[in-house]
Amino acid sequence: MQPTTRSGPIPAFVVTVVVLAAGAFIAPATAQPRAAASPTPRPSPTATAAPVLTPAPLPAPITSLPPASQASALPYPAYGSPAPGVDRGVPIRDAKPVVTLDQAIAIGFAKSPLLAQARAAVMIASAPVDLARSAIFPRANGTASSTRTQREAGSTTGGSSGGANLGNNVTSNSLQIAFQQLIYDGGKVAAQLRAAKANEVASLALYKRQLQTVAFNIANTYYAALAAQRQTEVNVATVQLDQVDEDLVVAELRAGTASQVDLSTAQLPTAQARVAVVKAQGAELSAQAAFVNAMGLDANAYVLPQDDGNVLVGSSFVPAVSVPTYDQAIARALMLRPDYYAAVQTVEGFEASLHAAKLGLWPALNGTASTGTSSTDAAGGTFRNASSVGVTLSVPIYDGGITAATVKQVQGQLDQANASLVNTKLGIQLNVKQTLVNLVAARGTFDQTQAELAKAQEVLKATQAQYAAGVTTLPLLLNAQVGITQALTDQVTALYTLRQAEAAFLFAEGANAPA
Repeated sequence: MQPTTRSGPIPAFVVTVVVLAAGAFIAPATAQPRAAASPTPRPSPTATAAPVLTPAPLPAPITSLPPASQASALPYPAYGSPAPGVDRGVPIRDAKPVVTLDQAIAIGFAKSPLLAQARAAVMIASAPVDLARSAIFPRANGTASSTRTQREAGSTTGGSSGGANLGNNVTSNSLQIAFQQLIYDGGKVAAQLRAAKANEVASLALYKRQLQTVAFNIANTYYAALAAQRQTEVNVATVQLDQVDEDLVVAELRAGTASQVDLSTAQLPTAQARVAVVKAQGAELSAQAAFVNAMGLDANAYVLPQDDGNVLVGSSFVPAVSVPTYDQAIARALMLRPDYYAAVQTVEGFEASLHAAKLGLWPALNGTASTGTSSTDAAGGTFRNASSVGVTLSVPIYDGGITAATVKQVQGQLDQANASLVNTKLGIQLNVKQTLVNLVAARGTFDQTQAELAKAQEVLKATQAQYAAGVTTLPLLLNAQVGITQALTDQVTALYTLRQAEAAFLFAEGANAPA
């Protein structure tokens, strides 16, 4: 910038200052070169990987800021010696360079090891169902045997021969099929089957909650990465605005209306802003690594979240996440939360197990049937058929206290499950209340930051013009600069805090993943 005096080009300079002050954050791509990412259409997650699931509802779009999903041209660190190899990472085949929230969640569903663990738990829980069901079906056993028996005959006395040795060799062949069918056991097997099914359903519900947890973690890190990226842009814009103020002081210094101390005072905020840029870059790269890690990818993968901060909902600005009353929210959560349903099923499973345990000394009636053929002679070839049909009543009389101990153990497990159910419900109530309050606060805070930013821009514009005209002081100019920086930071924080609050509320209700 060429030095200016207070009698010549000052009006044009003031216009330049006004444009910079008004547009420092409205167009961050101008403030700092970024290779603009092409808009990515929102595909269905089913095209990415199994499991096939409906995309989660997105939080409300906000139209205050342009998209931040752009690759930065700044080295890292922006000031000082760059560190080769420490940057945004490398592109991978498993994901596009810029992904929407739906696409990120779909990748997480396919890649997350947490879901692999949950699927294994469902498989383990399904095995007892098959084992319990097997007692209902008949048992069939087939046997085949062949036995050759050789006996040494004893000596006989008498006769002229003086005795003889007589042998007795026998071959026994047998083929048989036996059937056994449970007829009645007082309902013990049925209770065991109900318990196993309840545990399987609970495991499926917990798997669904794990899906929601993965979706929430991705959404949370998605907006955290956007917030960190935007904060870097705020700090870059602050450096430029501080440089504008510094140039104003240089102009006043050359005109003889400012001192060298004034210049040093103006240079300090610029140096501080550069420090803030480097710190923000580090936070941005760390947040991006957390985002790709939440999707189950290498932390060094180059995948950016697509900013939807300027996306319209039709022609209106109606939020996608409405603010219900607490009673409405908790009623919805108790219907939708899979972990609450899993706790209910766990209680029902132990109730069925307790009933089965109490039937440990109950009589059992079984039907039996067998058919087969056998032969017992010297050659083993004279087969004769044989069949039988009958029933067997088993009456346990004394088991040494096994049944009583089993009942006591299951009763304790049932008590624990009931307490866990109450604790789960209390946790849901607290979770819903806190996220609902945070949602309302975040929405109100964002509305206020809009007004704060507009006023800060107005103050900075006026103060810069007054300083250029020599009617205000340097401290007031620097205060105005601090005000605009704070307003920009507050808006960025409020914007993505609102996004995260919406995602947290959906997670608290159990509505952030497919039902």
